Amino acid sequence: MAKRQMWIYDSDGIHHIIIYKPRGLFSRAKISIDGSTYPLYAAKLLGASQESFMIAGEMAYISIGKGKRASVIVSGEIIPETK
Repeated sequence: MAKRQMWIYDSDGIHHIIIYKPRGLFSRAKISIDGSTYPLYAAKLLGASQESFMIAGEMAYISIGKGKRASVIVSGEIIPETK
């Protein structure tokens, strides 16, 4: 089972925390941005998907692979996952 993932994005000296909670069998995948949680409508149970969102006034994407692992891209830059 895939576990939650976390990224920290720095913009103008402010740390923005992004947390991805993968979809379960009967639940929708969710993304939390600075403490506010939103459902991911494109996240599929099987298969890859991608969904966009805004962070610090910039366009960002979360890309979810077939194994429920995700990556975050902000303004064309891949943000490294926080362990």
